[in-house]
Amino acid sequence: MHEGVRYPCDQCDYIARRSDHLKKHKKSNHERVQYRCDQCDHSATFSGILKRHKDSVHEGVRYSCDQCDHNAAQSAIGTLKKHKESKLEGAQYSCDQCDYFATQARTLKRHKESKHEGVKYPCDQCV
Repeated sequence: MHEGVRYPCDQCDYIARRSDHLKKHKKSNHERVQYRCDQCDHSATFSGILKRHKDSVHEGVRYSCDQCDHNAAQSAIGTLKKHKESKLEGAQYSCDQCDYFATQARTLKRHKESKHEGVKYPCDQCV
């Protein structure tokens, strides 16, 4: 690969570092290519994403964690990766207003909103 080579999109301000990335960008953002699931209403902009959907939703494919009993619907780019990062690698997010620690940034955000900013979240068991 050549250092500094850029591939600008001729339809927007996107600039890719690789020609195949530009091609994917154009397909998903400008050509609106859709790969539709033949078993439900789901559609995806890439065939690989549709395959992952079909594997996890319709075929029941699960990926096992090699360090504990956790099973995830998606492998490296999805839920298994998040599981490993948060639960096993000890990623810690600390609250700057109390002693609370979270393993995910979104969990810390929700803590701060509910405990320190007065945001009320509806209970999923109460209506």
